[in-house]
Amino acid sequence: MNIIKSYYLEFDMFAIALGMSPFETITVAISAIVFIVAFTWVSIKGDLRKLANELIEDNDQNKT
Repeated sequence: MNIIKSYYLEFDMFAIALGMSPFETITVAISAIVFIVAFTWVSIKGDLRKLANELIEDNDQNKT
């Protein structure tokens, strides 16, 4: 929990240094979280698809 508080404090100080209002700070934080989650999801989905295709190819080669 202390790590989260520390990160938020650093982010808040960075936002203040940029002259951002609290509303802008929250908007940027939410946007960053959405971007990170979406990027992670696409990355995992691509890796799973690649793994599935490799397993299908291996299965097809074993049948012949």
